[in-house]
Amino acid sequence: MGSPRKMGNTYKVTKKVEERMKQLGDAEFEYVFLGDTRLGQCLGCQVCFDKGEDKCPLKDDRAMLEEKIHNADGVIFASPTYAFNVSGLMKNLFDRFGYACHRPRFFKSALVLTTSGVGMGANIMMISFKLVPQTWGFKVNSLNVKTNGIPEFNPPQYKTDKKIAKAAKKFYRSVAAGRPEPGLLGMAAFMTAQAQIKRTPEEMFDHRYYQDHGWLEKDACYYYDPQAGVLNTMLARQLAKYLGVFT
Repeated sequence: MGSPRKMGNTYKVTKKVEERMKQLGDAEFEYVFLGDTRLGQCLGCQVCFDKGEDKCPLKDDRAMLEEKIHNADGVIFASPTYAFNVSGLMKNLFDRFGYACHRPRFFKSALVLTTSGVGMGANIMMISFKLVPQTWGFKVNSLNVKTNGIPEFNPPQYKTDKKIAKAAKKFYRSVAAGRPEPGLLGMAAFMTAQAQIKRTPEEMFDHRYYQDHGWLEKDACYYYDPQAGVLNTMLARQLAKYLGVFT
């Protein structure tokens, strides 16, 4: 929960998602309010990139939060839209987990949920809001809800409830399906990163991370074995070569 207002609109919408998901089957929720966590601001020292996140000079709740994400079947990242972006609390979380953009580790489903007064800025912020968890390994669903502000700019409540119900159902099914299958673009992105990592010095932490996970092997086509088939793998490799031109 990335809102500094504990029981504000973002929380209320998230509770509606919870209620809808529990109507579909068993679902247990744990709310983590970032405002209550001890999470220091990123120092930009690059220690997590160069030596590993365990060497971060900030000794706070980062490791605890990562453990909670690992233990969950699915994760909701909820934030209000502030100045065309996520809240400062959520942005700091993303900054502190910057190493996961280099070294993906969360291969499960996520829902990024934002609330805004009349919707202005939410579509812009959703681009990065979705992209960050994607680079961490998540399959990302999204929900953007207008909650207050100028009434005539907001949809009727029944339309909002229908939108929330649809997003909750989609996320529930995604979580229930387990580890998601990557698409062509996801496989191509992995192969592009793989090619880049192979060119880095072996002593670099990112290189060792990929090596230890077997991601530098010649036949590796994703972070885990996908049910992609030979044709899709070949297409992904061709797409990766094209993407590599621009990286």
